[in-house]
Amino acid sequence: MKKNPMPVSGSAGNNLENQARSQLDAGKYKEAIELYKKLLKDADNSDWRQQLAYCYLQRASAFAARGMYKEALGLWENYSQQAQPPYEKYDHYLAWLIQTGNPAKIQSALQQLSARQLDKDYPGLAALLGLLIITRHPEFQQALPQDADFMVHLGIVRTVLQAYQDNNPAGVEEALKQLPYRSAFRDFRTLLKAALTLPASLGEAQSLLAKIPANSPYAQTASLLRTCTLNGRALIQEMARFNHQQRRLIGDIMGLDQKQSDFIEQLSRHKDRLSDKLKFNLAAQYRSLCGPESARRFCFALLPRYPAGQRDFEKVFGPVDEFEHNRLKALDCEQENNDAEYYWRQCIRTLVRERDPGNDLKIALILRHLAEQQPDPEEKNQLLIESLQYDPDDRASYLRILDYYGQSPDTAESYKQWLDDTLARFPLDLEVLTLAVQAAMRDNAYKKASQYARKILKIDPLNTFAKQTLFACHLARARKLIQGKKYPAVEQEIQQAEDLKMGKSYTLQMQLMRGLFCFAAQDKPQGLQLIAEALGKLNTDPVNMHFQAAMEAQLTNLPVATLLRELPPARDYLLSGQELARLIERLKQYGQCAGSLERLHKALDKVKAPLKKSLQQQDYDEAQLLTLCEVLDDIRHYELLRHCVKEAQAKWQKPIWNYYLVYAGTSGCPERCSFEQSLSLETNREVARLEKDHRTMILIDHYLARYHEAHPSMGLGFLDSLLPPDEQPGAEDPFDRLFGHLPDEIFDKLNKKLEALAKKTSPERLVQELAGVVGDDRKLMQAIMLDPDLFTALMIVKAAGDLGINIDVSVDDVLACFDADKKSGRFPF
Repeated sequence: MKKNPMPVSGSAGNNLENQARSQLDAGKYKEAIELYKKLLKDADNSDWRQQLAYCYLQRASAFAARGMYKEALGLWENYSQQAQPPYEKYDHYLAWLIQTGNPAKIQSALQQLSARQLDKDYPGLAALLGLLIITRHPEFQQALPQDADFMVHLGIVRTVLQAYQDNNPAGVEEALKQLPYRSAFRDFRTLLKAALTLPASLGEAQSLLAKIPANSPYAQTASLLRTCTLNGRALIQEMARFNHQQRRLIGDIMGLDQKQSDFIEQLSRHKDRLSDKLKFNLAAQYRSLCGPESARRFCFALLPRYPAGQRDFEKVFGPVDEFEHNRLKALDCEQENNDAEYYWRQCIRTLVRERDPGNDLKIALILRHLAEQQPDPEEKNQLLIESLQYDPDDRASYLRILDYYGQSPDTAESYKQWLDDTLARFPLDLEVLTLAVQAAMRDNAYKKASQYARKILKIDPLNTFAKQTLFACHLARARKLIQGKKYPAVEQEIQQAEDLKMGKSYTLQMQLMRGLFCFAAQDKPQGLQLIAEALGKLNTDPVNMHFQAAMEAQLTNLPVATLLRELPPARDYLLSGQELARLIERLKQYGQCAGSLERLHKALDKVKAPLKKSLQQQDYDEAQLLTLCEVLDDIRHYELLRHCVKEAQAKWQKPIWNYYLVYAGTSGCPERCSFEQSLSLETNREVARLEKDHRTMILIDHYLARYHEAHPSMGLGFLDSLLPPDEQPGAEDPFDRLFGHLPDEIFDKLNKKLEALAKKTSPERLVQELAGVVGDDRKLMQAIMLDPDLFTALMIVKAAGDLGINIDVSVDDVLACFDADKKSGRFPF
């Protein structure tokens, strides 16, 4: 006889119950089931049994959601053993049972359904049973309660289907009207109405099908039918979601022919791995579907990414013309990160030969594309200039050219010329007019600046910059009138400036101007009082007060020392970041209208001590110090520039600071630059190039260009000077033979690279790099010594290799041209 288990003690039982409840609350139903089963072995507790049933039901739902219906059925049956009727989710249980395909068990379960359950309690199950009865399982009808409304509606549906098969739309409509809104067959009604609108009204069909909810048994059929309303890319994308049989069904409904179906099948099978090669082959194979010309354009557009398809393209669509051949070569080079300029230039030559005016824009676009690819700012700029010969109305190119020439004082004349040309072509462009105003202010051409500013205000009456310009022009003229002691006209300029109504800050500037006017022409003590009050309100620190007072005094020819004595001392003051920013702005403003750098320098001398002290002791950010350096460079105050750079370069080792260190150290004079400093700049230029710091590259380029002018050096020299004239009448120059086919633009590139290589590549080193490519190294060295042109030619090929330019000349070609011993092999560069 089996012994009864010992009962769980009270404290142990409570602990076990707490654990079970904790697992249930955490959603760990499997663990909770084991604990509740253990508890129920010792005592029949209705709460525990209810919680155990709940756990079984939750696990059953989770397994069904993963498509594991047999496991879900077993768990639901365990639930039913622990629970009391009516059972929860009985309709779900029946749906899971149908999924397992057990006819006897399904029939038995269906027979237990009541009419109320079928008509009201389980609408989802009723809709599923309705679909199954009219499609795959008509036998389910016999097992269901015959007195249910469901059976009446089923009879109506059969009438609808018969009318549909008899091609009787009127009969279908009439029968469908008899189905109540809440019928288990309402989604069937919507689906059939949508089918009746096809193919006449695709929009109406889509609208109807959208009403069928995603959890409806008819949802998949609705999705198939909705796909039949699509075309083009949308149709392909949707069909790829279905299996082969479903795609065939959609094709039959839409009336697709065999070729269309095969094409869609191919795309659907490879939807996740459609390579360029596969796209190309499919477009070529099925070109008749979308039209030969569309297929040709599509395949041609793929060639830059799939160059191996060019032979097949020509076989299917015919030969590619010279322009397109070179364009594809260029794009292929760019894909490989090689220099493509040679092939783009060939494209341009082809377009020029055709003499078609419509080609001008193509040429300009190619040149601008080359400019985008070009890392060297000077060459980029030249390409943009060249593009304007073919498309002279491209505003963006003008602005980029102006930006380039505006980077350095050395190109001021070029900037002025290009600004005149741009203004002539775009006389009402706000951005161009703004540049013109700024240039006029730099030249102290206040009348011209005012004219441009008024033009801007005609276009944009609220333009703040134009108003500020007019205000600055009135101030500048007022200063000039005070300086010339033409006092009657001063009041008029001040009044015109006030009439602009610019705001509080500008009102204070006018108060300062009135104070200067009063001091010069009327009452000196009252003038000093007005000046001191205005400066105190315009500035929060004595350094800016002293600087502004010194500048205004010089611009109006008043005694500087007298004005400064009225202000608080500035010598030991440390500028905050905000106060330094204000000083920088003052430098910019006065730099535009000072008329003489000497005045700026004298004013800075008055605040030089506190400024240096601030730079040493305050922790300013890099961007602010860089702005200060740029302004000090503009006004050529090299002493303060050196001091600023020294502090910055100690913190930030960047190309821009290394450039300014050399630049300030030589006071902006490349003649004073040492050879070691020039090498340092070359290194920093390369770093700037890698970091895409174009501003620093331009600065270094301009400085080094002037350095090389001041220090002409001997060396390998230019390529042009290394191509000697024919020494024998009628003899072909080996350089012409090897490189005569190269366009001048490519030759210039090679020339620049060759100069750089010459500084670090000796004949001995070149021969070592060619080890294993040529035959006897000693013989090659002797050949180079006997004929220096051989060395130059090899260096040209090396330069092309380093630049990634395909010049169609190999080492073997060079050796053969110069009759030097060689063996076959590939060039290692």
